[in-house]
Amino acid sequence: MGKFFPLYISLERCRVLVYGGGRIASRRVGVLAQFGASIRIISPEIQPETRYLPEVTYEPGVFDPATMPSADLVLAATSDPAVNHAVAVLCRARGIPVNSASDQADCDFQFPAVAIQGPLVAGVNAGGLDHALVRRAAAAIRRTLEELA
Repeated sequence: MGKFFPLYISLERCRVLVYGGGRIASRRVGVLAQFGASIRIISPEIQPETRYLPEVTYEPGVFDPATMPSADLVLAATSDPAVNHAVAVLCRARGIPVNSASDQADCDFQFPAVAIQGPLVAGVNAGGLDHALVRRAAAAIRRTLEELA
Protein backbone atom coordinates (compact mmCIF):
# COMPACT_ATOMS: atom_id res chain seq x y z
CA MET A 1 0.00 0.00 0.00
CA GLY A 2 1.30 3.46 -0.85
CA LYS A 3 1.30 6.70 1.05
CA PHE A 4 -1.97 8.26 2.14
CA PHE A 5 -2.87 11.90 1.56
CA PRO A 6 -3.72 13.69 4.85
CA LEU A 7 -7.27 14.93 4.26
CA TYR A 8 -8.83 16.95 7.06
CA ILE A 9 -12.63 16.72 7.17
CA SER A 10 -15.30 17.88 9.56
CA LEU A 11 -16.81 15.14 11.67
CA GLU A 12 -19.58 17.36 13.05
CA ARG A 13 -22.84 15.42 12.67
CA CYS A 14 -20.89 12.51 11.14
CA ARG A 15 -22.36 9.14 12.14
CA VAL A 16 -19.50 6.80 13.04
CA LEU A 17 -20.26 3.14 13.65
CA VAL A 18 -17.70 1.12 15.60
CA TYR A 19 -17.69 -2.65 15.88
CA GLY A 20 -15.57 -3.64 18.88
CA GLY A 21 -15.12 -2.26 22.36
CA GLY A 22 -11.54 -3.18 23.26
CA ARG A 23 -8.41 -1.06 23.65
CA ILE A 24 -7.97 -0.19 19.97
CA ALA A 25 -11.61 0.74 19.50
CA SER A 26 -11.58 2.74 22.73
CA ARG A 27 -8.48 4.68 21.73
CA ARG A 28 -9.94 5.54 18.32
CA VAL A 29 -13.32 6.49 19.75
CA GLY A 30 -11.60 8.79 22.26
CA VAL A 31 -9.93 10.65 19.40
CA LEU A 32 -13.05 10.83 17.23
CA ALA A 33 -15.10 12.13 20.15
CA GLN A 34 -12.89 15.25 20.24
CA PHE A 35 -14.05 16.17 16.74
CA GLY A 36 -17.82 16.19 17.16
CA ALA A 37 -18.67 12.81 15.67
CA SER A 38 -21.78 10.97 16.79
CA ILE A 39 -20.41 7.53 17.67
CA ARG A 40 -22.33 4.27 18.01
CA ILE A 41 -20.45 1.27 19.37
CA ILE A 42 -21.74 -2.26 18.90
CA SER A 43 -19.81 -4.78 20.95
CA PRO A 44 -20.41 -7.42 23.62
CA GLU A 45 -18.29 -5.32 26.01
CA ILE A 46 -16.87 -1.82 26.12
CA GLN A 47 -14.01 -0.11 27.96
CA PRO A 48 -15.25 1.87 31.00
CA GLU A 49 -13.59 5.11 29.84
CA THR A 50 -15.50 4.94 26.55
CA ARG A 51 -18.94 4.03 27.86
CA TYR A 52 -19.68 7.42 29.39
CA LEU A 53 -18.40 9.76 26.69
CA PRO A 54 -21.32 12.05 25.77
CA GLU A 55 -20.73 11.48 22.05
CA VAL A 56 -21.03 7.70 22.40
CA THR A 57 -24.05 5.45 22.23
CA TYR A 58 -23.31 1.89 23.30
CA GLU A 59 -25.31 -1.08 22.07
CA PRO A 60 -24.39 -4.49 23.47
CA GLY A 61 -24.20 -6.93 20.58
CA VAL A 62 -22.14 -8.33 17.73
CA PHE A 63 -21.85 -7.66 14.01
CA ASP A 64 -24.93 -8.81 12.12
CA PRO A 65 -24.95 -7.92 8.42
CA ALA A 66 -28.76 -8.07 8.34
CA THR A 67 -29.12 -5.34 10.95
CA MET A 68 -26.07 -3.12 10.36
CA PRO A 69 -27.16 0.48 11.00
CA SER A 70 -26.49 3.22 8.48
CA ALA A 71 -23.32 5.25 9.04
CA ASP A 72 -21.01 7.76 7.37
CA LEU A 73 -17.82 6.00 8.54
CA VAL A 74 -17.23 2.57 10.05
CA LEU A 75 -14.41 1.25 12.22
CA ALA A 76 -14.04 -2.53 12.36
CA ALA A 77 -12.07 -3.06 15.56
CA THR A 78 -13.19 -6.38 16.96
CA SER A 79 -10.74 -9.01 18.18
CA ASP A 80 -11.77 -11.28 15.29
CA PRO A 81 -10.09 -10.57 11.92
CA ALA A 82 -12.81 -12.54 10.08
CA VAL A 83 -15.51 -10.29 11.54
CA ASN A 84 -13.51 -7.17 10.72
CA HIS A 85 -13.15 -8.41 7.13
CA ALA A 86 -16.90 -9.12 6.88
CA VAL A 87 -17.63 -5.59 8.13
CA ALA A 88 -15.24 -4.16 5.51
CA VAL A 89 -16.81 -6.18 2.68
CA LEU A 90 -20.32 -5.04 3.61
CA CYS A 91 -19.25 -1.41 4.00
CA ARG A 92 -17.59 -1.40 0.58
CA ALA A 93 -20.73 -2.91 -0.97
CA ARG A 94 -22.73 -0.06 0.62
CA GLY A 95 -20.21 2.64 -0.31
CA ILE A 96 -19.31 3.42 3.32
CA PRO A 97 -15.65 4.23 4.06
CA VAL A 98 -14.26 1.65 6.48
CA ASN A 99 -11.13 1.18 8.56
CA SER A 100 -10.18 -2.29 9.77
CA ALA A 101 -7.94 -2.65 12.79
CA SER A 102 -6.73 -6.06 11.61
CA ASP A 103 -5.93 -5.73 7.88
CA GLN A 104 -4.59 -2.73 5.96
CA ALA A 105 -6.06 -4.19 2.75
CA ASP A 106 -9.53 -3.72 4.28
CA CYS A 107 -8.96 -0.01 4.97
CA ASP A 108 -10.41 2.78 2.84
CA PHE A 109 -8.74 5.30 5.14
CA GLN A 110 -5.99 5.28 7.71
CA PHE A 111 -6.45 6.28 11.34
CA PRO A 112 -3.62 8.68 12.27
CA ALA A 113 -2.02 9.49 15.58
CA VAL A 114 -3.33 12.95 16.43
CA ALA A 115 -1.65 15.86 18.18
CA ILE A 116 -3.93 18.75 19.23
CA GLN A 117 -2.99 22.10 20.74
CA GLY A 118 -5.69 24.77 20.61
CA PRO A 119 -6.75 25.20 16.98
CA LEU A 120 -3.75 23.24 15.65
CA VAL A 121 -4.31 19.62 14.67
CA ALA A 122 -1.54 17.41 13.32
CA GLY A 123 -1.99 13.86 12.11
CA VAL A 124 0.83 11.33 11.78
CA ASN A 125 0.66 8.16 9.70
CA ALA A 126 3.14 5.64 8.32
CA GLY A 127 0.72 3.65 6.17
CA GLY A 128 0.39 0.97 8.83
CA LEU A 129 4.06 0.02 8.50
CA ASP A 130 5.67 1.33 11.70
CA HIS A 131 3.41 2.04 14.69
CA ALA A 132 6.35 2.70 17.01
CA LEU A 133 7.72 5.38 14.68
CA VAL A 134 4.27 7.00 14.51
CA ARG A 135 4.01 7.05 18.33
CA ARG A 136 7.44 8.68 18.67
CA ALA A 137 6.70 11.23 15.93
CA ALA A 138 3.32 12.12 17.45
CA ALA A 139 4.91 12.56 20.89
CA ALA A 140 7.56 14.87 19.42
CA ILE A 141 4.90 16.89 17.60
CA ARG A 142 2.83 17.18 20.80
CA ARG A 143 5.88 18.52 22.66
CA THR A 144 6.53 21.04 19.86
CA LEU A 145 2.89 22.17 19.83
CA GLU A 146 3.00 22.68 23.62
CA GLU A 147 6.07 24.88 23.21
CA LEU A 148 4.22 27.01 20.65
CA ALA A 149 1.29 27.63 22.99
